[in-house]
Amino acid sequence: MNTKKLINEFKLTIDSKSVNEAFARVAVSAFVTPLDPTLEEIADLKTAVSEAVTNC
Repeated sequence: MNTKKLINEFKLTIDSKSVNEAFARVAVSAFVTPLDPTLEEIADLKTAVSEAVTNC
């Protein structure tokens, strides 16, 4: 019996530049899509990603 726990993760490394903001937002949104988030949750994630990219 295989009891390994699957972990679904990815690492995205980009320069902290405003030109990369949209790409980072779309990448994170696409990654969480299988979790069936609400539009509000996606908007919150996009805001957090935007802040992370532009405030570094």
